[in-house]
Amino acid sequence: MKKLTFLNVILALLLPYVLSPIHASAQNSNVLNINVIVSDSTGKVLKDVAIYNSSQHLIGITNNFGTTTISAHLGDAIVFSHVSYEQKTIKITDENIFDCNENNCHLLVYLNLKTNILPEAEIIENVPHLAYSNKQVWVSDYKVNDAGMYLILDSNSEHSLIFLSHEQDTLAKAKINKKYDYLYEDAFGNIHLLSKDTAYQTYYDGEKLNMLYPVDIQTFKQRLMPVQVITDSLLVLQRYASMWQEILYISVNRNNKETKVLADCYGSTREWGRTYYRDMVKDGVIDAIQRENPMFPDIMEMLGIEKSNTFGDDAIENTFVDFGSSQRARYRLQPIYSPIAFFNDTIYVFDLEKDKLIKFAENGTFVKDVDISFHRTTYRKNSRIGNNWDRNIIIDKALGTCYAQFSKDGHVTLKEIDLQTGTIKNAIELTHHVFPENIQIHNGIVYYKFIDVRQTVGRDCRSLYKMKLK
Repeated sequence: MKKLTFLNVILALLLPYVLSPIHASAQNSNVLNINVIVSDSTGKVLKDVAIYNSSQHLIGITNNFGTTTISAHLGDAIVFSHVSYEQKTIKITDENIFDCNENNCHLLVYLNLKTNILPEAEIIENVPHLAYSNKQVWVSDYKVNDAGMYLILDSNSEHSLIFLSHEQDTLAKAKINKKYDYLYEDAFGNIHLLSKDTAYQTYYDGEKLNMLYPVDIQTFKQRLMPVQVITDSLLVLQRYASMWQEILYISVNRNNKETKVLADCYGSTREWGRTYYRDMVKDGVIDAIQRENPMFPDIMEMLGIEKSNTFGDDAIENTFVDFGSSQRARYRLQPIYSPIAFFNDTIYVFDLEKDKLIKFAENGTFVKDVDISFHRTTYRKNSRIGNNWDRNIIIDKALGTCYAQFSKDGHVTLKEIDLQTGTIKNAIELTHHVFPENIQIHNGIVYYKFIDVRQTVGRDCRSLYKMKLK
């Protein structure tokens, strides 16, 4: 027996009413409440169809069942629009509405699939596309690298980690506990699944996703997160000092374990941070805080390096002061931002405090530095003028390019940095979505999350989009 589709059932139930006279009240000038059902030519119901009146005002959006209710008068011209289907205009008449009961009527609408779609590359260049096409989930976090895309997804039924190819093919999926909402990529290129208390390394073996090497989050932060760069010759560790007003990048030779300061990034606030720290010690605040052992000696021990006060008491002691309690929140200072990256066989240190982009060879040998000014802000009467930089530099390791992120009124602009001169080469504005989140770039494609209030019924959806930059 032929299987009835959802639309067949609806039509069968409503057929007797279609053949009966339309209620007289539908023929007057009163406002009609019209229950709309939208489908394609095969009978498949269509969700997310936008419905506009003749004044271009949005009056309805179809739900998961292809239905919605609109208000209109007889004679009104109603427009039905969907990104994948031909736009259609229907005039409300006695001939196309049915099953009218007082001022409540029904309307069936069929949309035809678009046949004049532009080539895929041209579409990507002009508008963003969903990087993961399932609109019924919340993308909690994601990471994109050479291997593919890792996504943490949350739906009403499950919380999961999936691994996709760059073409959106699902390669593996694993159900995970809801407390895991963060992904972290270490300097070795491994992806880790994080919660507030635990970290797991993820591994795709060609068939499934595996969770390896569980460790408590404090140990993970102490031992692995400080490793910022790894080359054939070096490990480069990051350490904060002077109440987070100084960053030390320390290179460890992988052959002889020799350590040295690769770069020392600090600005005018360093002395202020040191004074602030000494005042806190004097007031007894530091002694009242439960602290673990300094992280840097732990890492040196892990690498087989003898513990020694190579970089001074102040640098080590100021590194890891934890002001986690609300009573001590007032003592937390904003850390300076001077990131480091390794690509194209070169180590780049963005010393934003000294307005320098510093380059090192992969063995730690200094190459050159260039002036940078894209991040600089001027002040007048305590107001910031002329710069909307977001304190964020995004690296595309696949192409060896780098972008500074700027935003104004929710609109983000990505400005490419010329790594030879330190100047801005060009700018790309993300015009289609305001307040995009967690922007990443890989192989010339920008990815970002966006909260889309129209994706699901009764619940917002945080979707992942992608768009070609050039």
